[in-house]
Amino acid sequence: MEKTCSGHEVVPLEGEELARQEKDFTGYVDLGMVRFQPGRWLFPSSFTRFADKIYNFKVKPNDVYIVTWPKCGTTWTQEIVWTMRNNPNLDNPLAKAPVNARVPFLE
Repeated sequence: MEKTCSGHEVVPLEGEELARQEKDFTGYVDLGMVRFQPGRWLFPSSFTRFADKIYNFKVKPNDVYIVTWPKCGTTWTQEIVWTMRNNPNLDNPLAKAPVNARVPFLE
């Protein structure tokens, strides 16, 4: 059984439980699903590639958090905050890169 840095066991969903979840979470049908124990957290299998990096993420004193409700302009807010901090003169060479390449996004 696979374990993460946080000590959670990664349990692949199988059989009837996997079929039930795939019925409701159609975007993850080809990826598979896993459950983290304890806690019974459900994730797509691909999350296991990032779980330890997220757990070990180091917060810096100058980090800025953007916390918004779903579907209320998160991407637009990320663009505004990034521009205010990094591109006030609108001449930053990274400005043409996609916002998700300039602003880390943890869900």
